[in-house]
Amino acid sequence: MAVVIRTADYKDNDRMITLLTKDYGKMSASVRGARKPTSKLFVAASLFCCGEYMFYEKDGRYGVKSCTVRRTFFNMQSDYDAYAAACFIAEAVDKVAQEDNVSPGLFALTVNALYALDTGASPGTTLCYFVQRLLHIEGVYPNLKSCVFCGRRDNLTRFSAEHGGAVCAACGHKHGGSALDAEVLEALARMARTLPGDIAALDIAQKTQEKLKKALVTYLMHVLQKPLKTAAFVLGNGKSVE
Repeated sequence: MAVVIRTADYKDNDRMITLLTKDYGKMSASVRGARKPTSKLFVAASLFCCGEYMFYEKDGRYGVKSCTVRRTFFNMQSDYDAYAAACFIAEAVDKVAQEDNVSPGLFALTVNALYALDTGASPGTTLCYFVQRLLHIEGVYPNLKSCVFCGRRDNLTRFSAEHGGAVCAACGHKHGGSALDAEVLEALARMARTLPGDIAALDIAQKTQEKLKKALVTYLMHVLQKPLKTAAFVLGNGKSVE
C-alpha cells in the first residue's frame, strides 16, 4: 500500500512520482505515459492517490507496473482549505520520510489525515493534529510543561519555535514568541489523546486553531531546518496552491 506525495512531469507524457509506502518507506518511481488521458495509470500517477502498487526494476530504478486504486481523495480537492492542508501534509511527509526507513505510524497518520480532509473534517484541526502527531513520531515534540528559559511551570503564555518550547510571561517580554494560552494547551492535550482514525471527532475553536497552526508549523520548519513552500497557504499568506 502506498500514497503519492509528490509528482514531477518529464518528457512528453511521463511522470515521476514519490510515494510513501507502508512497507518500504519513501520511494520514487517512473510512470511511463501516465499523462495521457487514456493511460491505465493516469489516476495512479496523481497526487494523493492511495493504492496497491506493483513495481518493476530496471538499471537500479523503479517503475510502476500496475496499481489497484483504493482511494483518490478527490473530494477535498474542491475545497481550498482542505486542499492546501493536504498539500502541506504531502510536502512535510516528503521532507521527513526516508528511503528504506519504514514508519507504519507515519503512513497511518498520513492516510488518516488525508481521509479526514476528504470526508469533511475541519482542515485547520486536521492540519494541527497532523503536525503535533508528526512531531511525536519524529521524537521532537516541544517542551510545553515549563519555560525553556527559566524552568518556571506556571504562567506559560508564549511559545518559542527557535528554542523548542513554552515561555513564561516574564521571559516572554525579552524573548517574544507566539501566543500560548490555556485553550491552546488544552487542545494539544486532547489531540494527544486522539487516535489518527478519530480526527473528525475533534472540535477546536477557530481562534485556537489559528494559534496552533502558527506555533506548530513554525516549529516544524525550525526542526526541519527547511522552508515548506505550502506553509504560506495554510497560514493564510498565499493566494493559490498548485
